[in-house]
Amino acid sequence: MDNHLKTLSKTENDLVVGNYIVLFGGKDLAGEFFTKSTRLESGYTDSGLLYVDFEHGLDPDNMGIDDSHVLGVVDWKSAKADDKGVFVERVLNRRAKYVDLLVEMIEAGLVGNSSEAVRGKTMRKRDGEITLWPLKRDTLTLTPMEPRMLTENVMSAAKSLFEVFPRSRSLAVATGAEIPDEIKTIQSIQTVRDAETYLRDAGRFSRSQAEALIARFKTLSAQGEPGSDGQSKAIQQAIAVLTSK
Repeated sequence: MDNHLKTLSKTENDLVVGNYIVLFGGKDLAGEFFTKSTRLESGYTDSGLLYVDFEHGLDPDNMGIDDSHVLGVVDWKSAKADDKGVFVERVLNRRAKYVDLLVEMIEAGLVGNSSEAVRGKTMRKRDGEITLWPLKRDTLTLTPMEPRMLTENVMSAAKSLFEVFPRSRSLAVATGAEIPDEIKTIQSIQTVRDAETYLRDAGRFSRSQAEALIARFKTLSAQGEPGSDGQSKAIQQAIAVLTSK
């Protein structure tokens, strides 16, 4: 199901966008799924606001990007559940870093989201049903781009954003830039975090999908601490099989 962000309204200072923060059904790579019975309430939803950041505040290039770079908020009062999931509105600050670069991409349908729960407080059944997912934050994330569908404005925004995130494969492909060697092949994978980055950039998985898949690999190939030679090789082999199909 297409669940990219959609622009609902905008002013000089604010951009209001919406989509489903949680979708019901449809197991992820770890066999987990949300239902109408999943409890999403938390101290954050009780306050009525969830912070929104970009790409989970990841900073692979040590550029000073972290989860303190808040782009806006989820207005939890707007949350509405239906048969598909829970739809919410987000109010993004157009003066915040990256937001104006993301506006063109959002309107082109190239930006999705990934919700984040309070760490250590989630619960699941044996069949993978998520029963408790206390929401803490939401993040905007780039979806795979088709260069032929990009307008001149979107291309300009993509190039500017690529200067900030030079390890994004989606942005590299879209802008025609040379894909960095470190994200071209699996040979560069030395740690679990490297594997997650590869899945997001080269495999075009969402962060939640990448983490779920790596968690499964860790379970199947528990051969020392994350990043050990045995585990890294097991992860490389598994990714090679999956991405060759």
